[in-house]
Amino acid sequence: MNEEKKNKVKSNNKSTTSSNKKSKSKSNIKEVKKESFNKSEEKKINKDSNDSKIKKEKTKENILIKTMSIPVSAIKSKLEESAKDKKVESEAVRLYKKKKEKKQRQKRKFNGRISFDVFGLLILIITVAFISCLLTCIISNYQFKKRTNLINRNVVTDKSVQDFLNTYSEILDNYYEDINKDEMMAAAMSGMLEYLEDNYSIYLNADASESLEESLDGSYSGLGIVVRGTIVEDVYKNSPASEAGIEAGDELVGVNGTEISLENYGDIGQLLDKENENDIVVKRENKELSFKVKISNVYVPATSSTIIKSPNKKKSIGYINLSTFSVLAYEDFKESLEDLEEKEIDSLIIDLRSNTGGYLDVASNISNLFLEKDQIIYSLESKNKITSCKDETDEKREYPIVVLVNEATASAAEVLASALHDSYGATIVGKKTYGKGKVQKMRQYEGSIVKYTSAKWLRPNGECIDEIGIVPEYEVDLLIENNTIYDKQLDKAIELLNK
Repeated sequence: MNEEKKNKVKSNNKSTTSSNKKSKSKSNIKEVKKESFNKSEEKKINKDSNDSKIKKEKTKENILIKTMSIPVSAIKSKLEESAKDKKVESEAVRLYKKKKEKKQRQKRKFNGRISFDVFGLLILIITVAFISCLLTCIISNYQFKKRTNLINRNVVTDKSVQDFLNTYSEILDNYYEDINKDEMMAAAMSGMLEYLEDNYSIYLNADASESLEESLDGSYSGLGIVVRGTIVEDVYKNSPASEAGIEAGDELVGVNGTEISLENYGDIGQLLDKENENDIVVKRENKELSFKVKISNVYVPATSSTIIKSPNKKKSIGYINLSTFSVLAYEDFKESLEDLEEKEIDSLIIDLRSNTGGYLDVASNISNLFLEKDQIIYSLESKNKITSCKDETDEKREYPIVVLVNEATASAAEVLASALHDSYGATIVGKKTYGKGKVQKMRQYEGSIVKYTSAKWLRPNGECIDEIGIVPEYEVDLLIENNTIYDKQLDKAIELLNK
């Protein structure tokens, strides 16, 4: 039994072994088949990939060949169409757009280079030549006007002017003696103005021109004192007289050895030495004092001011002395007026005595400080028309004003006095004024001035004061006793404003 079992086991083992062998051999066959299948498949894949590569290369070649024969614009349009269809930009389109944008930026940005064709260059040259010619004509015309100082161009071709020039040339060339051309021309100009028979149309030589310019500029060459009679009324700041020690209130008794009195005080200017020191003798508190003073350029303030208390001391009266209508007179006057008004004045005295005038526009500007808008300051009567000058400002005053005048009050000072009287209601006190009712224009030449009348001026009431003057409402004389001047004119003004 045991043997049979053993035999069975053996047989089973054999069968198992044989079955295992069979299974192994089957599996081996399968693996071989599989490997061969894989190899064949791999060959197929490789073949397919090689075929696809060949096809791709052929396709690329075909595309290149086609691209060579297709225009650039067609390629661009196809690329743009394919990009729109696929919603994805190809590399070629992106590069194209980038180049296009770069070109547009370069067009917008000026690179400093300008290119012209032949026609454009020709147009530019013609334009530049035309502009240059036009500018040359304008400059030449301006220089001609400036050189000749002509107002009327017809004067150049006027027969009388040609005759004058011919005579001038003949004399220069043929007169038997040497001639001073400047003096001869000055005599000719002076002769033309004398022909007008107008006291205010005159030719001023170098000395007279310098004197006029000094008065209008607000400066002069002198000692720096204001004298009324023989009494020093004022001493200008930083003037030679001020630095020497002369004071207001001093009485002048001698200049360079000449005794000064009320009979000859008008000759003080001629007695002064302009180059060297002057010996000035004054009397102060009954003592005679001597000063050495050298003339120099002095700035003349146009105004001096103070406050006068009325006799009952109930009112404050402002007082402004306006000595000239120089370039800075308006600024000086306004500053003085505002200083007085800060101290709460009740009324004002404007002293125009011995003020011989100056710039007309300064008189207008001072009038503007007081008059209501659109009130007439003066009118000008020229050859063909009458023109009124009115107050164009909103500034005005309303307190009482008295204007002091005398025989030496003239020109612009008379304009201010009449404007304040006729258009403001001011009272005029003193003596009848000079009566200069004409306006002059000035033309400056090298070393000389020509001054000629261009119009008459009329008061706001329409009257012309030329050679008539302004008659004060209250005619009052100064009182002089024992070499002392009593200012009765100022006293009258105070009396009127104290009422």
